[in-house]
Amino acid sequence: MRVYKVGICSRDPEYAASLMMAVKEMSDGRMEAIVYSRPEVIVTCRVLQEPDLILLDTRTGPDGAEGDPEPVAAAWGERLGLPVVALTEEPSEFCIYKYQSVRVICTKILEILQKAGAVSSQPSGCIAVFSPLGRCGKTTLARALAGAKAEHGGLYIGMEEYADRRVRSEVLYQIKQRSPDVYEAVNREMMTEDGVPSLHLAGMYPDLRGVQKEDLEWFFGQLLQPGRLQNVVFDIGGAALEGPELLECFDRIYLPCPPGEHAAAKLRQFRDYMRERAKGEVLLRIIPVELSGEVVERADRRELLALLGR
Repeated sequence: MRVYKVGICSRDPEYAASLMMAVKEMSDGRMEAIVYSRPEVIVTCRVLQEPDLILLDTRTGPDGAEGDPEPVAAAWGERLGLPVVALTEEPSEFCIYKYQSVRVICTKILEILQKAGAVSSQPSGCIAVFSPLGRCGKTTLARALAGAKAEHGGLYIGMEEYADRRVRSEVLYQIKQRSPDVYEAVNREMMTEDGVPSLHLAGMYPDLRGVQKEDLEWFFGQLLQPGRLQNVVFDIGGAALEGPELLECFDRIYLPCPPGEHAAAKLRQFRDYMRERAKGEVLLRIIPVELSGEVVERADRRELLALLGR
């Protein structure tokens, strides 16, 4: 049975300690809890302790600015690279209300973890590397992830705005037609690029815009059947998505972030858009990864995977 690690960071240390004991006792062994005195401590301890989720009771963001609990939790999530959920004194759909029964709190925590695809040490079947920004290292990161999984049945799938070659693929048509032969088409069109099994679904983004959430879910079901693939890593360009609901299909979504305030401002706009358009749990699956231009240029697989804690 999977045991999740839940971090509790509250302004009230007595509440945090009580919740920690109650979570361990009332989750039937499915969760263990760790108490943090303040969010900054999580930054230094997360590599060793590997929490799956943080419950955060603060109105102070990582930049020191005060704000409402939910956006503050989202900002700390970006800083920590972890799912962070606000503990609040008022009921809210995407937060956890502090003053309710512990069993209800435990149930909601497990629901959030499952929806977020929380995996500390287990491989994810369907991973997306996505960014609304250009020249941010998205493709480099996606290839590094797919390459690391190649020997275990991994595949890189390109859904970029523009491929770097002419693409004539039957796979996209067979996905839309729900063809039982789609896996055979994948094998025919798959090629090895820099040691990474690769497939490009289209040459330009207009061909990808008709793909719906249900299409991807069906495609994943075909790819991940026993004896086929174990992991697929999608390289998704911002213009290639028909809508943000497509990201709901993925277990994890890595979001490459170039350094600098200009890029950070654009990514904040993107998160606000996702908060309005997509389901809240999708935001919990998004893991920001800061990639400098030097790291992207070197394209060293070990260095890139180390940034993801792998």
